[in-house]
Amino acid sequence: MKSIICFIDDSNFEHDLVRNEIAPYAGDLEFIQAYTFEEARDKLDAKIPALFLLDLWGKDEAVLEPYLFAKEELENRISRFPTLNQVYEGLDVFEGDVTNEFLKRFFSIIDNWRSLFEDVCARAGQNRKYGLANLRQARTHYPGVSSVFYTRKSLITDAVAMFRALADGLFIKPTGPDDSETRRLTREYAPRLAVELKQIINSKTTV
Repeated sequence: MKSIICFIDDSNFEHDLVRNEIAPYAGDLEFIQAYTFEEARDKLDAKIPALFLLDLWGKDEAVLEPYLFAKEELENRISRFPTLNQVYEGLDVFEGDVTNEFLKRFFSIIDNWRSLFEDVCARAGQNRKYGLANLRQARTHYPGVSSVFYTRKSLITDAVAMFRALADGLFIKPTGPDDSETRRLTREYAPRLAVELKQIINSKTTV
C-alpha cells in the first residue's frame, strides 16, 4: 500500500507542480493535496498520512489590507543600503582578520535585503504564520506523523522558527528564472525528493 503524503500549500502553481512534476516520479507515494488544514482533514477522512509536506509562507488572514510597496518607496530603502564601495573601503590596509572583516561587511548588504524582503512580504500579507499554524494542527490531530516544510522563500529567521516548532525537516523548492524552468527543475528534483521523504517516513516508523 502506498504511503500517503498530505501536501498543504496555498498556491495553484505549487499544487500543479506536485500533481504533474513530482507525483509521477514518486510512484510508491500517494499525494493528497489541500489548500488549508481543514480541507486536508476532509480529504484524508479516516486515512492517516505517513507525512505532512507543508508550505511555509502563505496568506495571513490577519492582514486585512495587504498592498505592494510603491517602487519609489523601495528605491528609497535600497538607496540606504551599504554598497560594495563601503565593503572594500580601507580593506587593503585593514589590520586583523581581513577575510572575516570582508565577509561581515558583505553580509551587511545581504542582511538589509533580507530585512526588506520580510517587510515586503508582510505588507503583502504573506508570512510564515500559514505554515506554522498548519504544523500545529498536524501535531494536534495527527500526533506521531512527521511534518516537513517544502518552501521557496525561507530565510534564516524562518529556519529558526521551524527549528523551534520542532519540524521534522526542511526541503527547498527548486526555483528557476521563470515558471517553465522552475517546472523543469522540479521534475528533475522529484526522484530525489521522493527518496528523502521516504527516508523521513521510515525513520519515524523504525523508532
